Amino acid sequence: MAALINYTISKLEPSTALPLTLKVTFFFLFAIVVILAICGNSIVIWIVLAHRRMRTPTNYFLVNLAYADVLSAIFNIPFNVYYMLNQTAWPFGDFMCSFVQAVSHISIAANVLTYVAISLDRYFAIIHPLRTKLTHKQTIMIIFGIWILSLSVSSPAIRSFRIIRSACEVLDMSIHKKYEWIFFSVTYVCPIVILTITYTRIAIELWGQTAIGEVTKRQRDSIQSKRKVVKMLIAVVLIFGLCWFPQQAYFILISIYPAIPDWRGTPYIYLISYFFAMSNSIYNPFLYCCMNNRFRNGFRNAFRFCPCVSASTEFCSQTHMSCRSFSEPTTLGVVYSSQRKTIHLANAHRATMAEISINLSRKH
Repeated sequence: MAALINYTISKLEPSTALPLTLKVTFFFLFAIVVILAICGNSIVIWIVLAHRRMRTPTNYFLVNLAYADVLSAIFNIPFNVYYMLNQTAWPFGDFMCSFVQAVSHISIAANVLTYVAISLDRYFAIIHPLRTKLTHKQTIMIIFGIWILSLSVSSPAIRSFRIIRSACEVLDMSIHKKYEWIFFSVTYVCPIVILTITYTRIAIELWGQTAIGEVTKRQRDSIQSKRKVVKMLIAVVLIFGLCWFPQQAYFILISIYPAIPDWRGTPYIYLISYFFAMSNSIYNPFLYCCMNNRFRNGFRNAFRFCPCVSASTEFCSQTHMSCRSFSEPTTLGVVYSSQRKTIHLANAHRATMAEISINLSRKH
């Protein structure tokens, strides 16, 4: 999709330069997106990696999403926005021309493939609970495979972009358009179909069936917990689909009607669609905070220095075994000490009861 930026901008005439007010407005909006994306996703990464209790396979995938969003916010949005708003020659050199477009394609592919991995993980965990769950090592290997596959899918785009007549453009647009159709299918159409099927099946399992017999409190709590996680993940996927829909619709229309970039209002339409697509990187942290109690406590702990925020004791308490400051040997020592104390008290109780029994026998 990044090729559409250069294709649209290259069609603009000097007389269609964006007004200064519009430039300032879009610069301010994109600056907010970059700041919130970097700060919010960095906090998500810290919450998961710094606390043992949060290191689950699903949360590792959420960290992967956060890494992809931070990567896009740092190396993609600022350069493309500057190029679009100023409509001047590409000032960042030939390497950055290829690198920026590579980051754009790779981050999109990594995001989408991570969504698919999360949905499949939840599908097997809920529909087939007796199967072996993902280990941390397997999760890391899957994440590594996601980035390798994202790099492979994006490699044609990386080789296509070069500086031509002081502009960062595609060498052969006709061939690149075919590639963009393939990329569109791999990173939008197919994932949406897979996500729809998996989450529909999960929703039927969690909400559409009635348990046979009496349901214990522990089973009800487990079902409620799974429902909350699935609701949050469905919201994340829906936000992604809605944010990227205008950009994808523009891609489809420009492929069918090549004269669209010549229209006077095209730059404004494209800037709006591009803003919606890039704003997707800021919504996930808010969704985690609003829909997950542990992430909410993590954000409260991250902003505990603010006067209006009360710190949560879930992550910062020294007596909580999941804190990072509570080292594993110390935690194991506490557990073993507690077990030894329990065994000692039980033995002492049995000895006391035996002594009482002997004394009663003697008196009798």
